[in-house]
Amino acid sequence: MSPQTRKRARSLLALFLALYAAFTLLPGGVYALYRAQESPPPAQEASPSPAAAQPTATAAPGFLEGHLPAATPAPQEDSFTLYDTATGETFTVTAEEFLPAALACEMDLSAPEEALKAQAVALYTFYSYQRAQHQGEAAHFACDTANWLVYVPQSALEERWGEDFPAYYETLQQAVAAVKGQRLTWEGEPICAAFFAISGGATASSANVWGQEFPYLQSVASPGDCFASGYLSTVTLTAQQLQAAGEAAWGDGVDFSLPREQWFTDIAATPAGYVTSATVGGRLCTGEELREAFGLRSACFTLDTSGGEFQFTVKGWGHGVGMSQAGAAFLANQGASYQEILAHYYPGALLEGAA
Repeated sequence: MSPQTRKRARSLLALFLALYAAFTLLPGGVYALYRAQESPPPAQEASPSPAAAQPTATAAPGFLEGHLPAATPAPQEDSFTLYDTATGETFTVTAEEFLPAALACEMDLSAPEEALKAQAVALYTFYSYQRAQHQGEAAHFACDTANWLVYVPQSALEERWGEDFPAYYETLQQAVAAVKGQRLTWEGEPICAAFFAISGGATASSANVWGQEFPYLQSVASPGDCFASGYLSTVTLTAQQLQAAGEAAWGDGVDFSLPREQWFTDIAATPAGYVTSATVGGRLCTGEELREAFGLRSACFTLDTSGGEFQFTVKGWGHGVGMSQAGAAFLANQGASYQEILAHYYPGALLEGAA
């Protein structure tokens, strides 16, 4: 590693340590100082949970010097087959056509250039991973063009952006072209490069969220997320609302005839604050099940029942595994390159691509 690279790495580490200390010791004050109006919902849940066998070995990042190893050969025809849940149609698009549209579905175009590049690499990697897992099936993965989930055709971009379309699309194309052919790998195969909107101050490991261990999807600090609009939210439910939501989610699997103080108990969480399990109406539930059942932005939450209601204070937005999009933007604004961003959020993965 060159002296210049080491100096940048030390500077970023010092920044992260300072932010993490502030985030840990003064979370309320930090958030109150920097809070902005809450953002509208992210374009999608981001990457879904994986469904493949776990990797088993380790690998060094090895790409912060700017010299990338040759990419593992991509399929001869680099394309993806999608099933559109909005129309019921299945279609195939080239990677060149898919990636700008997918990037538009994922990130605000005002995001820093290096964050857009990092997201473009994550997109190409994640959907290459999905393609490999679903070879021989009718589609590699699904999209919802009506709700801008995963992919939309160029006509949808033109309709939404109007006269700004040429400039906006050029921004997308430039970000994608800058990292063309680059993807994160483990043992020569594309990784499950999960991503999401905002962390609770640190990411979550895949093992804690999905019950599946990926060595490159571990919990890492992401304190810059607490400055993001939409970082903090609350959900308050009456006893009747909590009961209705629980019964809608789990039916006869929950019993709310218990005393009210026993309705929501035994909350277990990771050191980063992500709830891994809790007992609701006598049923043991995962953090992701709780998040879905009670309409929480993330499973990084605390619960207060002292006022007779169930008040959830939630940090972050999304499943919490892999790259935080808000964290990537924050790091880019501090001078981090897309390679450094990817190395931080996917520790141990190897970035391959054309020189």
